[in-house]
Amino acid sequence: MNDQRRAWRAATALVSIAGLALVACGAATDDPVSDRLEHFHRAVASGDGEGACGDLAAEARRSLESEEGKPCSEAILELGLPEPPGPGEVHRYGSMAQVRHEDDTAFLSRFDSGWRVVAVGCARQPDDKPYDCDIEVG
Repeated sequence: MNDQRRAWRAATALVSIAGLALVACGAATDDPVSDRLEHFHRAVASGDGEGACGDLAAEARRSLESEEGKPCSEAILELGLPEPPGPGEVHRYGSMAQVRHEDDTAFLSRFDSGWRVVAVGCARQPDDKPYDCDIEVG
């Protein structure tokens, strides 16, 4: 009986340690910038225009609607935005962030409501000119 208790305690300890390791790993990789951008891209890919527009900053949403002449939820799905492969490289600058993928870059800002996309579908231009973006503030 004593050996069974020791085995049970050892198994319980291993399960507890494994659980703590999983929690620690999840916390280490949890990134609100990446999460917001991944949610945005999943919404676009699944045809959820409302969901994708909810991830945009209000100024970016208004700019898209003004430029395309239709509601954000329709316009955003017609842009043919690229779906980046994986999470991308995140660079933070205070309340601003840039997420780089091989052929696409996005910019996000932190608002009271959390991180929001302010520019997406951006391509780097030669000679240090500003990025050319499919959606951007302004």
